Amino acid sequence: MRIEERRAQVAARYAARDLPCWPAHRPPMDSPRDEEYSRVTDPARYRIVHERARVWTEVLAQLPGVRAESMPPAPLDPDRHLSFDRGTRLTSDHEGTLPLLLLERDAPTEEGTLAVLHLAAVEPTVELAMHPDCGCDACDSGSADLLEAIDERVRHVVAGPLVILQNPRWQAQWHPDGSSSGGSGRGPDHDKVMDLCRRLAAGEDVRLPRKTRAFVGRSWLG
Repeated sequence: MRIEERRAQVAARYAARDLPCWPAHRPPMDSPRDEEYSRVTDPARYRIVHERARVWTEVLAQLPGVRAESMPPAPLDPDRHLSFDRGTRLTSDHEGTLPLLLLERDAPTEEGTLAVLHLAAVEPTVELAMHPDCGCDACDSGSADLLEAIDERVRHVVAGPLVILQNPRWQAQWHPDGSSSGGSGRGPDHDKVMDLCRRLAAGEDVRLPRKTRAFVGRSWLG
């Protein structure tokens, strides 16, 4: 079964849960107002990110050779003293696949508790994305965009190939649909890093920058 069919299953199961749904706060080309940057209209509605991850867990666990295991709280970023509260580790027995970690965090705010989902590969510190990345009204583009972003990150791991380079000062990701790189320190040239990623995805033996780890994931779907 293709990833698009699994994604359709997720959408159908999720829709049956009757969860919050909301539009973007403004048209795409309009700039946020100053007060929107410090306002979270309804933090409780962001529970949809945890629910979406739980539905993905249900659907992926039905794949042959896939196992879902609960994870106890653990650090996400020791430097920021940031930890997740609940987590699920999904693994496939297909050769060359990367484990997918769906990590839930309950972030306190002045308006209430904000649900945050961290998606990681292999271990919690190898983060792929965080949703919502902020939660304030200025950054809120609506529930549909939020769910789409989660689905895309899951797809990158499950459908493959996916290459992640992690360095103490920077991180890079590559998949057939796109790429990204960045970090707290100055890293190698983006184009050169992406070339390394493409060569790793092709199975080549490459020399990595100093102190850099590489994670290469193949498709869970055979």
